[in-house]
Formats: sequence, structure tokens, C-alpha cells
Amino acid sequence: MEVRFLIGQKIKERRTEISLSLRELGVLTSLSASFLSQIENDLTDPSISSLQKIARALKVPMFTFLNGREQPEQVVRHNARKQLSFPNPHVQFDLLTNDLNRQMAGFLIRLKSGESHHAQQLYKSTEEMMYVIEGQMDIKVGENTYRLDPGDSIYYEGSQLVLFTASGPDDLVTLCMITPPAF
Repeated sequence: MEVRFLIGQKIKERRTEISLSLRELGVLTSLSASFLSQIENDLTDPSISSLQKIARALKVPMFTFLNGREQPEQVVRHNARKQLSFPNPHVQFDLLTNDLNRQMAGFLIRLKSGESHHAQQLYKSTEEMMYVIEGQMDIKVGENTYRLDPGDSIYYEGSQLVLFTASGPDDLVTLCMITPPAF
């Protein structure tokens, strides 16, 4: 798959750019050097958890690993968005902003009904907001869990996010804004 190849290639480029060996990256991510090599050589797909660990260790947002048509304009066309999809849990992230070099980034997140996304610590502190467009979301922030319906929103420190679940009978579609863009 083209996207998978680009992810592995970009991980390798960033790793060598900051002079890290596969073993050193493995120590930072708790992933084996052989598994990381398989990702870099397009032999396996990383899970969302693995990709987030790699991005955090390399100190870049996860979307850095994707190529896509550059959009120097302010408008991001729906058919030209950068996307990341994962089968387990079935979750898709669409980058809504034209690049990650600004003060803020926006994502459209789709999560299948009944599935949860467990948050990973990012490589820097963030502030985040989620707005539910479709479905219901249970979101755990710190020690508190909240139920959000369409039209509801929540604002929190990124490090406090534990997980969110598509808790209703319909798939969850939510808008997420994050500053700075570290995801």
C-alpha cells in the first residue's frame, strides 16, 4: 500500500535525521528493533499505538509520516485530506488543516460504534477540544468520564485524555482541535 510505504520511509528518514539507531528507537518506544525494521521496510503496518509511540520518540506529530498533496492555500479540499486509518480499533483520522506548521491543527475522527481509542502521551503538552458531530461519545479525562451527544463539546489538557469510546448505536464522528499540533 502506498501510504504504508510512505509511513515507513518517513519514519526511517526522521530516525536517521536525528541519528538514532533502530535499537535506540526500540528502547524509546518499547518496540523491538526487528519490528521497527519491518515497518521501515514496508513489511508490516504499525498499529495506532505503535505509530504514536514512534512519533513521540521522534518528537514529531504522527501526520508527519504521511505524504500528500501540499496545500499551500488556506482551503483543504475534502478529497485531498491526509488520512490515517487503523483496523483495531477501527478508527480514522482526517487532517483538516493544511499543514502542521501552525499554532493549531484540526482533525475529523471516525470511530466504529462500540470501539474505544486509548490515548497515548504526545511528545509535547497540548490543549484540545472535541466536538461531537454524529453518534455518542464517552470520554475519560483524568478521573472523570463524560457522555457527549451530537452538538456537545469538551475542552481539556491533552495529557489528561485517557480514552474515548463510540458509546451509542451509531459510529462516532467528532471534530478535534489541538494546539500545538502534536498529534
